[in-house]
Amino acid sequence: MAHTRHVYVDNTNLIEIDGLQSAADGTFVNDADVEATVFDSSGVAVAGQTWPTLLTYVPASSGVYQGVLSHLLELIAGAEYTLVIDAVDSANVGHWEYVFIAQTRRGS
Repeated sequence: MAHTRHVYVDNTNLIEIDGLQSAADGTFVNDADVEATVFDSSGVAVAGQTWPTLLTYVPASSGVYQGVLSHLLELIAGAEYTLVIDAVDSANVGHWEYVFIAQTRRGS
């Protein structure tokens, strides 16, 4: 459901929740409060961005929310991090944790 693809050091990175749906009836949720935080392997929020960061609903989509990880995040290439996303609306709560390895972007 969440897309981070690759998270690159010293780059702005897009994060996305695709197709957020109600657990009760499967309808798309377009009015949730969706937040994300990146933690290091010790469980400490990574410096360089204010947490939690908001993911905003993409107008006219079916439950798609997007946010940005700042190029100022103090990520170390090769280190493991966890992206935690929480979504809440009037009837649902969603919680996801995605582990990723920060990478250096390289040209060909």
